[in-house]
Amino acid sequence: MELNLIETGIELVGTTIKNISVENNIVDVEREARRNFGLNINEPYFEKVKEGYFSQMTIDFEVEIEQSEEQKFKLELSLEGAFLSSDGIEEDNFKQLVGVNGAAALIGIARGKVESITANIFNNGKIVIPFVNVIDYYKGISEEK
Repeated sequence: MELNLIETGIELVGTTIKNISVENNIVDVEREARRNFGLNINEPYFEKVKEGYFSQMTIDFEVEIEQSEEQKFKLELSLEGAFLSSDGIEEDNFKQLVGVNGAAALIGIARGKVESITANIFNNGKIVIPFVNVIDYYKGISEEK
């Protein structure tokens, strides 16, 4: 069993946090707190390599909590993932897999990182980012243009 294989044709090589910033003056997160979540999937970088194709993709996340005028939290996180093609996949298919499956994998990884980071920031509470339908995300972006 290959643990880094997302789907046939694409392999997750690794991820890294490229940038992170936190502004916070909340001690305990309340259930009624107003929460906002946003993300931006950046255009992936592609190159041909000896083994097939390589890609890097960065997704920017922003999480905000507001409990009152004085109690606010803001987390900005940029997560980058690296992917390799496998099984002699065609370039166009690999690009599509990175755009959808790669992005979905990075969002899932970011979910765990945000939960872990915020659990260590707050005395009580943590942030769990929602599931994101990547195809709906791209549809929404194309409709905005």
